[in-house]
Amino acid sequence: MIKHLGEELVPFATSHFAREPEWPLAGEPVIVRCRIDQNTAIPHLTLEVDGEQRTLLPDEQDDHFFTFLLGSFAAGRHIRYCISAGIEQTPWFTFHIGTRETITRPLSIIRQNDTLAVVLAADVVLTLTGGDSLTMTLTQQSVSGISVEYDSIALPQSFSLTCDSNCIWKLNRLSDTLCQCVDYTLQRDPDGRVTAVSLHMAMKSQYVLGTGERFDYVNMRGQSTNGRVVEKFTHQGAQSYLPIPFFMTEQGFGWYRKSSIPVEMHFEAITVLSQETEGALLTHDVITFGTPAFLLSDFVSRTGNPVLPPEWAFGLWISAHGWRDDQEVDRQLAALKRYNYPATAMVLEQWSDERTFYQWHPDHWRDPQAMVRRVQAAGLHLILWQIPIVKHEWDGEPGEALTADAQEAIQKGYVIQSADGSPYRVTERWFHHSMMLDFTNPEAVRWWFGKRKYLLDMGIEGFKTDGGEFLFEKTARLHDGTSGLAAHNLYPMQYLRAYHDFIRDAGVDGVLFSRAGYLGAQTCPIHWAGDQASSFSELQACMRAGLSAGLSGVLFWSFDIGGFSGPIPSVELYLRATAMGCFCPVMQWHSEPRSGQFEKGEGEAYNNERSPWNLAEKWGDERVLTIACAFARLREKLRPYLWQEAIHCSQSARPLMAHLCLDWPDDPLAWAADDQYMLGRALLIAPLLHEGMDTRALYLPQGEWEDYFTGEQHSGGRTITVTCPLDRIPVYRRRASRATHQH
Repeated sequence: MIKHLGEELVPFATSHFAREPEWPLAGEPVIVRCRIDQNTAIPHLTLEVDGEQRTLLPDEQDDHFFTFLLGSFAAGRHIRYCISAGIEQTPWFTFHIGTRETITRPLSIIRQNDTLAVVLAADVVLTLTGGDSLTMTLTQQSVSGISVEYDSIALPQSFSLTCDSNCIWKLNRLSDTLCQCVDYTLQRDPDGRVTAVSLHMAMKSQYVLGTGERFDYVNMRGQSTNGRVVEKFTHQGAQSYLPIPFFMTEQGFGWYRKSSIPVEMHFEAITVLSQETEGALLTHDVITFGTPAFLLSDFVSRTGNPVLPPEWAFGLWISAHGWRDDQEVDRQLAALKRYNYPATAMVLEQWSDERTFYQWHPDHWRDPQAMVRRVQAAGLHLILWQIPIVKHEWDGEPGEALTADAQEAIQKGYVIQSADGSPYRVTERWFHHSMMLDFTNPEAVRWWFGKRKYLLDMGIEGFKTDGGEFLFEKTARLHDGTSGLAAHNLYPMQYLRAYHDFIRDAGVDGVLFSRAGYLGAQTCPIHWAGDQASSFSELQACMRAGLSAGLSGVLFWSFDIGGFSGPIPSVELYLRATAMGCFCPVMQWHSEPRSGQFEKGEGEAYNNERSPWNLAEKWGDERVLTIACAFARLREKLRPYLWQEAIHCSQSARPLMAHLCLDWPDDPLAWAADDQYMLGRALLIAPLLHEGMDTRALYLPQGEWEDYFTGEQHSGGRTITVTCPLDRIPVYRRRASRATHQH
């Protein structure tokens, strides 16, 4: 099997079977790498330059990795190549040698009724339109009209946009220039088509908030995002399962790049927004003006009406990958009763045959319907794990059902296809070589959910819609014509919307629990932070992820209490995370497979379940059980408040876990707060996130505050230092809200 792609799979690791650079310019040396699996032949590369072919042998070999040095080429060349090894041959890969131009001044400025047409090149025009917001649309076309030296557009909140012969545009507030275009950089193919575009601008701001669920920083000033949906196991750093091309600043404006193609954003001395294009050049920016709460609400309104999860979703969720049979479920139900632990949802990940992911495992479940009834009788709502693939089975026989499914999916075109019309198969990493269902094909959707409808009929009330990040081939094609380049970010939401509609069309008041997402994530709640290791640094990353997700329109968010992966969390970590989870939109714990994934624990028998009863036994510390159960009961008391606030959030596009700047937009210290938040409109939460610390400083904004646990009164507008034992978390109630937010 020959492995090669024109582009890298993931931005945090080198695959060693990609082309470098993906889109070379004149004079840049081109390197093509490949990997050969299950094939002993030495590969050769057939290179065709403007129709002339020659054969190249590898310049380097390292085990089963091979490198071809293609050299450099002149601008305007069209190049294609394929790799052969024995009887195997890859499809042809094509690239061109492009040119790059930087535009710092307009050729002309043309007034067209209420818009300005700024001509950047003979065939490239930036159209600027005012109103309640400012839109900037960059297209490849020609325009004509009477040119002016200077013009402006009046905008809300004392903003204006000006254009003149020396500067493409400036965004001003009164006499102060807050953002100024430095240049547009265009990359073109030999036919003159713009294939990539970068906007460089000088932006006066101390804070840049948003851009999706960020694990490294809440304030993105000085940071970057590649804009791609990325699956990374633990320690996500700069990568995100849920990127969003939207940001806001303390200067009173928000910026939304309307794009299905990933948008790189760099917020250093010069702010840069970059993306590839396909077909006709089109970038579309919407700039809005107002307070952070308004900017966020306006952005959400442009990307889909928020959906309110069911009331029971704001209780406590329990989950562990190791629960794989009746005995495990019954053991958990008994523990809930024994310890008076008021959970409302149970997630089963390892429920299926691990082949089709819609059939119950025949050896593990005596009577699935009876088990569902037992869970319901215990007051729990049952959620089942899902993945959007037709699996390629590496570990044994696929079985009759999976074999039939794969054959039918291929024959009827139910899966995403490669450019040559063959089924696209996941190139590498998780579920390697599996096919991905094409959710843009209505027939495929009916086929898929026809096999799962019986699950809803038996009482299942939601799905943990995992994965969705592994469409790597840019030239792949979906049923509706979308390319792999655009669908990489779109696919997770196509997947989630299909499951959301499936549940609602069946009349089930259910919910999704999803990891990946993109624009419109608020239409398919709930999202969780994905896979983190059990460490305080990962808990801190979750804190940042929850705040930044909320600032990007994700209204209902969660994380795995104590971490998902690796050795079991320490007593201190688990209880600090439990306290934070108690005061998060969704409180839930979960753990990886018992055999581990990258850190093996103690082997197959290792019970790494993050339940308080298991951890109390493992550590021999009854505090784990006593304190965690107390927080569980406190969570149950909070449910009426959380439900009331969730309704408000869905109506106002306010995240249930809200950054302080949304309520105190004129307070610089509120903008700076990145380790505390408002849970709803009444409760300020300040988790303890560092090992060995039982005190912390926290900022109380203007207003009157009351310690949630002690009743102690505080005046706001100042920073206080509090001491907090393991059975507490700093929580302060806004006194003005007390009458309407009793719990």
